[in-house]
Amino acid sequence: MSQIKITQIAETNVSPTLLASHAARMCYTAESPKLGETIDVKKRLFDTGHHSTLEHNYWTFMIENIPVSSVVFGLHLTAPFYDTDQRSGRFSKMYDNPDMADIKNTLETYYPYETSNHINSAYNFIERGLNVYADNIKHVTELARDAIKRERPMANDKYIESNAPKFAQEQLRGFVSMIAPTALDWTVDLATICAFYRTAWTPFMRDVMDKIAMQIKTAHPDIAYMFDEKVRNDLRWWTPMFAQDYKGTNKHPVCALLDSRYNDRKFCENKSRDTVDTLQFDPEYMDNSLMYVRSRIHVDAGATMGQDQRHRSIKRSAPVFTGYFYLPPLLDRAGLKPTADTWMRDFYNMVKNPEFSRSMLTSVSPYGAMVQYEKYADLNALIHEQGKRTCWCAQEAIYHLACHLRRALANAIGNDAAVLKYLTPPCLSMGHCVEGPRYCGRDLKNETLANYFRDRQI
Repeated sequence: MSQIKITQIAETNVSPTLLASHAARMCYTAESPKLGETIDVKKRLFDTGHHSTLEHNYWTFMIENIPVSSVVFGLHLTAPFYDTDQRSGRFSKMYDNPDMADIKNTLETYYPYETSNHINSAYNFIERGLNVYADNIKHVTELARDAIKRERPMANDKYIESNAPKFAQEQLRGFVSMIAPTALDWTVDLATICAFYRTAWTPFMRDVMDKIAMQIKTAHPDIAYMFDEKVRNDLRWWTPMFAQDYKGTNKHPVCALLDSRYNDRKFCENKSRDTVDTLQFDPEYMDNSLMYVRSRIHVDAGATMGQDQRHRSIKRSAPVFTGYFYLPPLLDRAGLKPTADTWMRDFYNMVKNPEFSRSMLTSVSPYGAMVQYEKYADLNALIHEQGKRTCWCAQEAIYHLACHLRRALANAIGNDAAVLKYLTPPCLSMGHCVEGPRYCGRDLKNETLANYFRDRQI
């Protein structure tokens, strides 16, 4: 884990200079230009800010050994201009077979100016959390088996044995540090790469962008000017620590409706009944994008916020750590609240020490540390999100978050509002489950809209 690995696996098959020149000439010539006729891209396009011409060139990189925290609080935090497929957390080798020497080496490599005492404190915090995971995974898996049998009566033995460890891991990883390594395929255009190169605000992100820039400059030396070290920032941003003291555990994610704009007469219902999201493309639904829902949420950072970021058509404010730890249902049943309290107090003792690197604390923060931020979704984006997140295949916390928002909106606009029947999973809006082998095991024949959005343990 100590070194991030970047492998380019695809790129646009026309050089950036040729394609940007063609795009620019297309805008300002009466005849369609020929590919191969170039202009001074640096002087006429790059330096003057005409960067839409750079967005025609795409690269896909396989990024390995990057911490989850530098994806959640880094690559996925703010920019909507990318496509990502990330390794699911349940396949992380960190949980069951952590290489503690490598973790120590990672801290020392990416935070070389941090004192050895601070490195050791962070290392010990990570190790203790992993020990909690290892000591409790068997018991929590048994609790998950029992919960499946109660909540999902149609689930067969194969489903139970396959999913009980998954549900246990999803909830117990709240004790795992987000320095846990992950991997992803990341597809970005040239303009986005240039912007990320300049703004990379964690040492891990800077390493990623250094390696990406080097690969591009090696293949296309004529655009090396786009990667000027002198214009980069100095790692000034980190996730704010709103609280300086540990405040306790929360057993539920929290969603507060702040504002909404909805007109039932102008809402255009989604008639497609399709798994392809056409709402953002069909002009019939354009007016829906002028109606919106604004909310404030309070969730665990590693899992639920990371899932929430998959919906890039939704705007979010910067997250802040609030001092709370998310204790999901299985961990509560397992009696792990005292363990969580003791462990998180030690984390916030590091937070209270102003000499600790804020960047390092963000990097090693646990999955279960809670953050707060605001969301702004137009109705087309909200319908797409709710169709995914109210499904019982969604993780417990983000499912509950989606249900809380739906209830709050119903209270605000009325239970008969037409949009509400589309803030539902496919099994309710389309009349059948689309998940195939991942079918959740609920009794769909006896399911009703009024009963569907109930609490779950897994």
